[in-house]
Amino acid sequence: MIDRENRNRTAELIRSLSSGLISNDEFEDKIPESDDPAISEIFSHGAWCLYSNMKEYKLKGKDALCKADRSIIARWVLFLKSDIDYRWPSASFKESVYKAFTLGVFGQSTLDKWDEFGDAQYWPFSSKEQFESADKGYLGSTNT
Repeated sequence: MIDRENRNRTAELIRSLSSGLISNDEFEDKIPESDDPAISEIFSHGAWCLYSNMKEYKLKGKDALCKADRSIIARWVLFLKSDIDYRWPSASFKESVYKAFTLGVFGQSTLDKWDEFGDAQYWPFSSKEQFESADKGYLGSTNT
């Protein structure tokens, strides 16, 4: 199920976070709840990994993201703007708890499932072809 309104909202929040317009805490407070798995999965497997929860700050200055990170974020935003259903396997509740309590150290079993599903290099798209089809010049490049 695609939740267009909340996908658009999440995409804008990710843009605001990654460009340093809002803090990590503001970002987390504003993430919408939705039944669209793309929103929660891009948050938990993507955006949440961009910052530390140890303090409130913005991703600018010494904390600004590098060009490679911004390219990956652009792919997440493109996916959220697309009408493609999110199809990657989700972490089990147990895996999610381990990941949260170990700050991501024990999230490998989910990544192992991903390797069996599709090309994780293009996540949240399932393949290079799906990514390129959605891109249609939107990002100005088909490189990740």
